[in-house]
Parts: sequence; structure tokens; C-alpha cells
Amino acid sequence: MSSQNNAFIKLEESAAGRVAVNLQKNHFAKDGTESYYGKVERFTYSTQNILADVAEEVPLVDLGTVTGILNAYTKCILKVLAAGNAVKFGELGTFYIAGKGAVDSKTGKPDLTVKFSPTPLLKQSIQNVEITHSEYTEPQGAVLSVTDIATGKTDNTVTRGGSLLLQGKGIKVGGDDSGIWFAPLIAEDKPDTDEGNWIKVESALIYNTQSKLLFTLPATLTADTKYRIIIRSRYSGKNSHLRKDIVETVSDILTTDSD
Repeated sequence: MSSQNNAFIKLEESAAGRVAVNLQKNHFAKDGTESYYGKVERFTYSTQNILADVAEEVPLVDLGTVTGILNAYTKCILKVLAAGNAVKFGELGTFYIAGKGAVDSKTGKPDLTVKFSPTPLLKQSIQNVEITHSEYTEPQGAVLSVTDIATGKTDNTVTRGGSLLLQGKGIKVGGDDSGIWFAPLIAEDKPDTDEGNWIKVESALIYNTQSKLLFTLPATLTADTKYRIIIRSRYSGKNSHLRKDIVETVSDILTTDSD
């Protein structure tokens, strides 16, 4: 082990991995220009995998000891950060405390967060990773389940005058021209293209998150009628940033109860 800062032994490995990149439109590009940024699909190597690999690298030390050392090292890093210090993580980089966001006065105190500054060695470790494909897909949400609160059923039958719980991904409502509508079907599974015939949800949203919407059904839904729910929003992905373009999500077919 190196004597300087008790750093890790300097080992350089040639990575031979592969990743996929999803391109997303850069909505902050200058007017008249078009650009995209890449989001690498993430597959996480678990802590248990890392512990097993370390135990293989140091065959004279058992897995339990490796686990204990890692836990102790983690506690030490947290303790040093909590004391207001930066921490060098061997030859990988440095954890440090940084300000988060702006304050509204010269005497204000910003929120704090932890950031990581990688070393050249860490950056070099991914230079041989191959991008297997890079493609652009339109942002979209998905309704994965619909629960009728009055009956508790999830068979896509809804009780007029009741409430619905939608669960999915990327369905948080927000921004100009956003909302939730019930679009009647005009032919088999096709919603009416005349948006004047759509029925908007006017009630307050009890839940409005990326994965959950809960609201009272519009009183004007007709009996024994098939609809698709149309969700329009400007929210982007898992965060609360508003995008320039509307993202539209369409549900499976729902049927209202009979009189």
C-alpha cells in the first residue's frame, strides 16, 4: 500500500465493456440549432459483487473481513464529511462538500450537497468502453395500471362519480397546455380526433407524481362508454424540469359502468 495518504495501490486495467446510449433532445440549444445529449443506460454492479471480487483479489482475506473493512471505510468517510472536510478516495477521486442552488440575499446560506471529483486514472478507465448503439427516442410516459377506488378493481372498468388511481412512469402533469382528458372511442380502439369531444379532468389532483395520479372522475362521463385517458405534460423524466415539447401518454381502453 502506498505510504502517501494511505492511497490504494495504483492499478490500471484495460476496460473492455460495452454500453448503450439514448439520445435526448437538448431543449436549451441556441435558436436555429439542433443538438442532442447522450444518456448512458445504467446497469449497476452490486456491492455484493464488488465484495466478492475484492475477496478474490486478496485470497488470504475472507469475505466477512472484506465486508467489515468496507463498512468501516464507509463510516469513516461519512464521519469526515460530516466534520466539514473533503475526503480523498484512494486513487479514484475526492468527495467534497459544495453549495447547492442560489440564495436570495448576500447573507443567505445555500443548501449543501456532496460531489465527487474523479482523478485522471478514473476517467481513463472508461476510455476503452465501446458504445454499441446510440439512438434517439421520443420522450414518453406509460400508464401501467388503473385502479377504480370505489370497487378496488383493476379491470379497466370505472365507476362514474368515483375516483381513479393511475400508476405508471413519466405521468406527472404540469406546464402549459397540460392536463388529463377522457377521449371517447369512435372506431374500435381509436380515440376521437376531435378534441372538442374530450372530457377534461377539472378536479384537483390528489396525487400528481411521475408514477402516480389520483383524481375524481369528471361528472359528464356517460354510462357504458369506452374511453382512453390522454395525459399531456411538459415534465421531463424523473425530475421537475419543464420541457418545451408536450409529452403525451395514452392509456388502455376503459369502460364506464352502466346505469
